[in-house]
Amino acid sequence: MHGPDGKHYPNESVFLEVDAPSRIVIHHVSLPRYVLTITLAGEAGGSRIAWNQEFESAVAAARLRHIVEPANEQNLDRLEGVLGESFA
Repeated sequence: MHGPDGKHYPNESVFLEVDAPSRIVIHHVSLPRYVLTITLAGEAGGSRIAWNQEFESAVAAARLRHIVEPANEQNLDRLEGVLGESFA
């Protein structure tokens, strides 16, 4: 991953499970290590997404919370934009 500051950051992930169309499990093997589980379910008028990001330690999760929470919101906002364009 290349940051806006010009630095390069290791960012390697492995897909552990892809159960289309309802579940994806990703292991982020670069630091900070975590497992991300995304589940999708149809609902009346749309879909529901559940996003669970489990870090290898509570200390790492607490240290990164101020970065991870807004970054995840940005990612989900982008996804909403792409999906909204797809169905417009």
